[in-house]
Amino acid sequence: MNDYISLINGKFTNKVSVLDRGLSYGDGLFETMSWCYLENEKNVGVEFWNRHIERIRYGCSIMKIKTPSLRILNEYKKEILNKAVSNGWNNGILKVIISRGVGGRGYKFEKQISPSIVFLCFHSQKSNFSKNIIKVKYCKSPISENSQIAGLKHLNRLDSVMARSEWGDEYYEGILCDSKNNLIEGTMTNIFFIKENILFTPKITKGGIKGIMRQVVIEKSNMFFDKIKEINIKKDCLNHYDSMFLTNSVIKVLPVNFFLEKKFTLHDSLKNLIIFFEEENSKKKNLELL
Repeated sequence: MNDYISLINGKFTNKVSVLDRGLSYGDGLFETMSWCYLENEKNVGVEFWNRHIERIRYGCSIMKIKTPSLRILNEYKKEILNKAVSNGWNNGILKVIISRGVGGRGYKFEKQISPSIVFLCFHSQKSNFSKNIIKVKYCKSPISENSQIAGLKHLNRLDSVMARSEWGDEYYEGILCDSKNNLIEGTMTNIFFIKENILFTPKITKGGIKGIMRQVVIEKSNMFFDKIKEINIKKDCLNHYDSMFLTNSVIKVLPVNFFLEKKFTLHDSLKNLIIFFEEENSKKKNLELL
């Protein structure tokens, strides 16, 4: 049995046109989210679906991609997840890719080009990486800076690809910095620091992704921390902080033990934040059902 299902423009296939602009130019956007089958409700839920789709629609407007309708996106979601459940899957990862679509050669695009809508459903598999001790490092690869598309989850992910090639399994994540040595994000995560019950996270203005979990943590921060500050965090300020954690839509909230030689403690507020997202009731609240 395959460990993924692909639905492209409403058809179960794993083939796209060689002229798709997502393939040629990285001309598109994507979202990655968790889904699960709720046995008691006999239904399927996707975590933060509405937030992810809102970000896709926002990104399409910025990039001038013809925005798929909510009806189509919801139909495709239902179709692929029902297929996954019929395969006996109970949970996994749902990835939605929107490219500008199939176009001719050259950077110029036709305004009325129809987007390619790709849904990928992956069956959850246990990671071989032990989460007992989480270590992170700096990446030599710099992050690209472009204020016009900063924050968007566009298909141009070469920054992360090149950065991730710098280590094997000895670290969980690598942290990317901008040209002024400000910490921005991980290759696949957003980053947070804690000092005296104040939460800090890097500003994202010229490069990086404003992740959905980053957004949720910021919104919920007043439940656990005295205040939150979005600031420039310099490399030489690392020792100022007591705790560090990573976020994305799959791992949720993951505390960091070591940033190279710097050892972090597990702050009480961070413990409570992790528990909040791990509680069954909280998980269900974050699910948007079919």
